Amino acid sequence: MGLIEDISRFLETRLEEFLRAHPEIELQLLAEELRQQEEETRQLLQESLAQRQALQRSILQLAEEIKTWHFRIEKAERANRPDLAEGARRREAELLEQGSRLFNQGKALEERIRQLEALLPQIAQRRQEVRSKLQEVKAAQTQKASEPDRKFNPWGSLFEDKLEEEFRRLEMQLEVEKELDTIRKKVQEQRRQ
Repeated sequence: MGLIEDISRFLETRLEEFLRAHPEIELQLLAEELRQQEEETRQLLQESLAQRQALQRSILQLAEEIKTWHFRIEKAERANRPDLAEGARRREAELLEQGSRLFNQGKALEERIRQLEALLPQIAQRRQEVRSKLQEVKAAQTQKASEPDRKFNPWGSLFEDKLEEEFRRLEMQLEVEKELDTIRKKVQEQRRQ
């Protein structure tokens, strides 16, 4: 098992090095992951909206049943049948309790829908930010490719430029990972509900 773990760690390290050397690929992967999360969130929202409609239909049917049993209570009382009236009251009470549970489910579902609707624009905004960063990186690479090679400039500070570039990549990567973690947590919370 140790050899497999070593190989796995080695491959992960190589992948991380490759992605650091090619930030545009990392940003493309992040954009794809955000696209998938947006799609999953939309699907969860559609499912929740369908559940809300089904729940509303159930509540309306239950309200009709409650009304029927309420009239039966009155009918049994007018017919001087306390045994039937008592049975109808119990049935009405059971239905009211069921209605209360459905109402609470509806409130929780409405909150979930509200959260999903709020999450969608956040994910879309993050996707746009990643696309903008990707365009910036590509533009910088294009500009860098068109500039003369600095290695031949004895007065230029190649080390500082590379160090600056590495720190920019690191900062950008940390920022993107933080945002992605936030979005992942929100999507996972929605899945749990």
